[in-house]
Order: sequence, then C-alpha cells, then structure tokens
Amino acid sequence: MVLIKALLAGLTGVSLCMANISGIVTDTGTTPIAGAIVQLEKCDQSATTGADGSFMLIVKNTGILPGSGKLLPNGLSAGISGSLMTMTIAERAAVEVATFDLTGKALSTVRKTMDAGSHSILIPYQRAGIYLYTVKSGNSEFVIKGNSIGDISYGSSVTTQGSSPKLLAKQAKVMAAMNDVLAAMKTGYLNYRCVQYNFDTTGIKIKMIASAGTVTDTDGNVYQTVKIGNQVWMTENLRVTKYNDGSTIRLETSDITWGNVAMPKYCFYNNTTNSDSIKKYGPLYSWHVVSPTNPKKIAPTGWHVPSEAEWDTLQNYLIAKGYNWDGTTTGDKIGKSLAANTDWDTYMTTLGTPGYDLTKNNSAGFSALPGGYRDGNGFFNQQSYLGNWWSVTEVDATGAWSRILVFGLIELGRVISNKINGISVRLVRD
Repeated sequence: MVLIKALLAGLTGVSLCMANISGIVTDTGTTPIAGAIVQLEKCDQSATTGADGSFMLIVKNTGILPGSGKLLPNGLSAGISGSLMTMTIAERAAVEVATFDLTGKALSTVRKTMDAGSHSILIPYQRAGIYLYTVKSGNSEFVIKGNSIGDISYGSSVTTQGSSPKLLAKQAKVMAAMNDVLAAMKTGYLNYRCVQYNFDTTGIKIKMIASAGTVTDTDGNVYQTVKIGNQVWMTENLRVTKYNDGSTIRLETSDITWGNVAMPKYCFYNNTTNSDSIKKYGPLYSWHVVSPTNPKKIAPTGWHVPSEAEWDTLQNYLIAKGYNWDGTTTGDKIGKSLAANTDWDTYMTTLGTPGYDLTKNNSAGFSALPGGYRDGNGFFNQQSYLGNWWSVTEVDATGAWSRILVFGLIELGRVISNKINGISVRLVRD
C-alpha cells in the first residue's frame, strides 16, 4: 500500500484531465441528436456530436503533471508523447523501464545506462490500450500511465522498492479513477450532467430529455424546466433573494436568530459565499417565506410553490408510469428517478437508492440535488446526503409538509418540518 499512498499524496490538489471517452447522444428514444456540445467540465474539453449523435473526447496531456511529486534523487523525470518516452536525468545512472498491463502482468523490460541530459526511447511494448510503465533508478521509482491512442500520460514519483505486479494492479485502479462531470448541452433539451469515474470509456449512451422551456425570477436567474405528466417543474432549486415586488428577503446568518425568530428569511448552506455552490444548491428558506399568508410572493408570474397535493400528483404519476427503480408500478421507489446524476454521496450499496450508481439517476429529469437543510437551532445538516423541499401546506402552528430524498432511501419521503427550518424550494407552473 506504500505505492498507492505515495501516489495519492503526490496527486493531492491536481486536476487529472486525461481521458479517452466516446459514445452517442440521443433523445429519450433512439433518435440521434446532432450538434450537441459534450464536455468534461473540470478538464474543459469538449466535442460536438455528429449527424449520428456520436462524439469522442480525447484529452491530451503529456509529461508529468505539476505537483505530482519530487524527482528521483538523481533528478530523473519522464513523460510520454506520441510513441516516445522522453527522460531527463541530472547525472549518469542506470535506468530501467518496465511495462505492465492493468492486471499487473509484466510485459517487457528495457535497461539502459544514461548520461546526464535528455533522452528519448521508443515506448516499450507499444500497443493500442492502456499500460503502466515503471521508471527505476537505483532503489527509487515512479510510474507513468500511458494511453497509446490519446498520447496521454501522467506520473507520480515515489520512493519504494521492489513494487510487485499486484501492487501495480492496485495502483492501476487508483490511476484509472476519475472525478469529473460529463455534460451535454443542446437547445431544446435539458442540460445533461453525470459523474464520470473512468478515464477511458467507450460506448457511453447519453439520453437527453426535452426541455419545457425556461423561466426567469426577480433576480434575473434563468431556470430550465421539465414536463412530468401534466405538470411543468423547475429542474433547479429556486435561488431568488427578492420578492416579486423587488423587496429583499431577510438574509440570516446568525445561528441564534435563525432558531429563535419565526419570520421570513433565508440563508446559504454553511453561510457560504461561494457563487458556484449558491448557483448549484440555492438558498434555504424558512417556511414563512412561502406561506400562503405571506402577502409577498417569490414565484415569477405563472408559477407557484407546490402544495402537498401537487407533490402527490408528481409522485403518483411517476409510480404509475414505471419510474420506480425496478420498473414496478406500485409502491414508492421513485427516489432514483428524481435525483440528479451528480453530487449525491455514493457510500451506498443498496440497489435503487440515489447514492447507488449515480449514472442511473434522474430518468424523470427533475434533477434533485442534496442541498441539506438548516434546523431550528441554526445548525446546517446533511448536504450531499439529503434534499428537502417545502410545500405550502400547513400542518399546525409550528409545522408544514415537505418532501425529502435521502441518498440511502428509495422513496420520495413526506415529512412534517418545523417552519423555522431552512429548506430548498422548487416551483411548479400554474
């Protein structure tokens, strides 16, 4: 495990933009979508689909990534470009380059004594595919992952001795891991966003859901919408900070005031000022903001905060139309169909939950995110694990109905929430 730990330590804070990803984009049936922009968001690499809906993303980074670790004691560094491995060494030394496949099987070994300076050698055992190359000098070594199709390489210097093929195979899994978002955009369709864990993936099938148009709030924020049954819903959490008359909603950051004062107010999770987080999750509102007795309204003309009955309509439609994760039409198992393909915690092994295989989420296009909530004591809870949305339906003097999705549960839950809790808001069209 020394090799794996050293690799991870060397890659801390480094964005690994190395991928060979291809597939096809269609509508929810099988009709290809041409002209869609497909991209890896963190790598900022994009492609446009052809007439048959196909795309290919090849991210080409060569050499050893900045920050990927120290050089070996003799100043040896190496990288791959095309069919050549280029090495620079500060002093004369014996160098060994060994090639392994992703199972850890040794394929070839080249040994050469090199003088100080730069050298190029043909990549040993160059075939189509992905291989690991260990570069050794003395008792120290580092590893490069090579993709012979995309001329992709990266390495991290480590100081370990005698790495076994088994360790190399484990390292291959670490090096093949990826944490990016594969996105697709096309006018007339909902933006598609899904986690992408594998650097080298072929045959990806992206199905884009038709958009029901956009709606703009008082702050000028523009939201995509989706038709589900006879309803049209926002596919994003509301993030307005003003009422329709232009007056501001109270921003409350104090834990004490949040819990002790029952009034219309909002906050951002952990009182963040990060614009990306604010845009993604939106504010958390107290129920008094959306209360039917509040004379001020937050929804744009033609839209409103849903009632409990309208949430029931959404739930019943999805169940009846087979959106349960297992395809059945009885019982509430629709959580996965509502949850977005990104940002949910994935430490979950239960089939049918939002946290199990995010690539299978969001068949309904609702794109629910786990924005967490703020409780009556002012504490923030459960972002990445739970999403919660108000209804306007009151239960009693202190409680109102809300809907909830949890990363480890299969259903769209129905709970009574304290009116002073901070909870997300979705709107439905009149």
